[in-house]
Formats: sequence, structure tokens, C-alpha cells
Amino acid sequence: MKKNKIFAIGVMSGSSLDGIDLAFVSFEKENYQNFEIVFAETIPYSNQWKHTLRNAIRFSAHELKELSINYGVFLGDKINQFMSKFSIKKVDFVASHGHTIFHQPEKSITLQIGDGQTIANKTHQKVVCDFRSQDVALGGQGAPLVPIGDELLFSGFDYCLNLGGFANISYKENNQRIAFDICPVNVVLNFYAIKLGVEYDANGAIAKSGIYHESLFHRLNSLEYFSQKPPKSLGIEWVQKEVFPILEASNETPSSILRTYTDHIAWQIAKVIPENKKV
Repeated sequence: MKKNKIFAIGVMSGSSLDGIDLAFVSFEKENYQNFEIVFAETIPYSNQWKHTLRNAIRFSAHELKELSINYGVFLGDKINQFMSKFSIKKVDFVASHGHTIFHQPEKSITLQIGDGQTIANKTHQKVVCDFRSQDVALGGQGAPLVPIGDELLFSGFDYCLNLGGFANISYKENNQRIAFDICPVNVVLNFYAIKLGVEYDANGAIAKSGIYHESLFHRLNSLEYFSQKPPKSLGIEWVQKEVFPILEASNETPSSILRTYTDHIAWQIAKVIPENKKV
């Protein structure tokens, strides 16, 4: 391996349950902005894993411990398959985020499963993991996860916006990096797409066919979270408690919910990013 470069495999599972994202990346040691995504792959979850991860929020402590080990075995196997498929012989480390089950920073709680030692045992690689808990224990939000990466790799942009299970953003203000979750995105959109028999709303086609409902739009925007100042972050628990009850009580069709909710997403993002900024 080249001595002036770092080679790593990153492993991520998002709250939208699309699958496991793996990337084999190289970084120049002297300038991290000189990086290359050498290989990357998304491995979809089986229906069984989707069901298990979606319902894990209701598991007991013992069941969660067991699940974390089993999920670590699963991740280790997928990393080994990824390395074999792309003939990756050696890496400096594997960075594994795991899958978030709980995220309640106001209670100093965050839990990502996928036991790091189990992954290390399966892959025989150095594993870096458990990225959020120290920040939460010290009074931070533990999310979004990527503002340091944004600063190191994409400092030429005014704003770095991620649209995943949640929309989150980071930017520099008064020489300080600001980052927070804006609003739920795919955790809501995919939920209603699945009701219509598809995994996601490809190109927004279903939303385009729906009817915009202004009262529902305003009800969503009136949620207290959207008037709070950062630092702040969201978890699936908040979506289940605050967002889904509003959407279900509307009695609108899934297509109209998708239509109105995409407007809500766009509105919340537009509130954060001024015009004519490099994003």
C-alpha cells in the first residue's frame, strides 16, 4: 500500500433501511481533500432484516444485545464479500457506523447496533466504530455525523446538505461549523411508497400524481422542532410520535401525503439555505 495514502472501508446503514452502503476509499495523508472512492456498493436488506431492524425499537435489552452481535456477524460477512468481489487485499481500517435503533440525545441516549469486536473478528481488520455515544455523553447531539468530514473534504462549498432518512446540513458560520437535522425525509417518503407496493417513489412520480393539501402542509410546519435553534437532531422515535400521527389523521391518500410532504421538506430546507449559495 502506498505510504502517503490511507485506505479505508466505510460501512453505513441509514434509517430509511435502503440497505448497507460500503465504500473503499483512499485519502492522501497530507491533504484529505485529495480522495478517491475506489469502489462502492449498496447491498439491499432482505425482507427479514428490514422487519427486524424496523421493529428493534421495541426489543428488550437482552434482545438488542443479541441483535447487535448477530448484526455484527452480518456486517462482517458483507465486508468480506465486498473485499473479495473487488479484490481488496488490505485496508488501514474499517469504519462502521452500525444501525441506529434509539436516538434521544436529550436523555443522553443513542444506540447503534453492529458490535465492532464481532466485525473485527469476522474480517480480521482494525475496526473503528461507536461514533456517536461520546458526544451524546458529553451533552452533544451525536448527530449529524458528518460535519467534520464536510469541513475536511468539502470546504469549498457554502453548505453541505444530505438527503437520507433525515435531511441534515452543515455550514461554517463565524468560523464555527454548524450542523443539525432539518427534517425527516426518506423515513416518511418510503413508508408511504411501501403502502403502494414500491420500495420508494422513483423520480417523485407518485408525489406528482397526488394533491397538495395546504392545511396538512401548515400543520407539519407548525411542529415545535422547526422553530428550535441548533444544535438539534432527530430520531425515528420523534417521527413516530410527532409526524406519523399528523399524516395518518389527515385521512389523505398516500399519493397526496407524498405530494404535500415533499413540499414540507422543500420548505424546511429553503428556510435554512439562502439563495445563490454553493451547495
